[in-house]
Amino acid sequence: MLSAQFSIESAVLPEMAAISDVREKKQTFFEFLYPIVANMNQKVQAERAWLKLMEAEIRRDTTLSLWQQSLLSELADYYKVDEELGSAEFFREMYLRVDVIPASLVLAQAANESAWGTSRFAVEGNNLFGQWCFTKGCGLVPSGRDSDAKHEVKVFDSVSDSVASYFRNLNTHHQYNMLRIIRAEIRLLKLPVDSTYLAWGLEGYSIRGEHYIRELIDMISHNKLQDYDMPAFYVKGDIQVALD
Repeated sequence: MLSAQFSIESAVLPEMAAISDVREKKQTFFEFLYPIVANMNQKVQAERAWLKLMEAEIRRDTTLSLWQQSLLSELADYYKVDEELGSAEFFREMYLRVDVIPASLVLAQAANESAWGTSRFAVEGNNLFGQWCFTKGCGLVPSGRDSDAKHEVKVFDSVSDSVASYFRNLNTHHQYNMLRIIRAEIRLLKLPVDSTYLAWGLEGYSIRGEHYIRELIDMISHNKLQDYDMPAFYVKGDIQVALD
């Protein structure tokens, strides 16, 4: 089930509409997307580990090198954290944001938002999550959009870019602050990061609110998507860095 049959580098969305068998369609979709999601989570976990190392260095009163300061600043910009670089508040906010999203939740949202990779926005724009943009020409204009509306559905160069943008969105936008708080509390309790808990932080993702959340949880359960989380070291517990 978890074998990666698709190359992350050449992550071209399969022609999902051409697959009529429901079981085959689901398996194709999940096996295509899972390696991309796992790769993104490993990248985030590497960033989180590096942050912990830098925090340990600062606690030892070690002066960070220029490249370390530069990278720390770049990460702060990417995750939209404007606390004083290297301060306790800075690391507290960064740890809230620089953290994994269980593959099961990502897969469920992608399937839901893209109609299993068959939507116009998925096929023409590599956009599996319905992400918007607000600059004219930045994406595809939704049919039936209100005449006074300005949003478009963003076009991505690849599905991998869509996944990266989705991760950044959930990890930085104020709308999903509750998801980040739930995740941090799970970490504090030293429990695995459970997608069915995190889903309750997504109420603002859809106008359907609670109904949308319950739909995602049902999809996770029905499709046994948490099987995709079980082998992953990054959902079992937080990374530990010795401060001696």
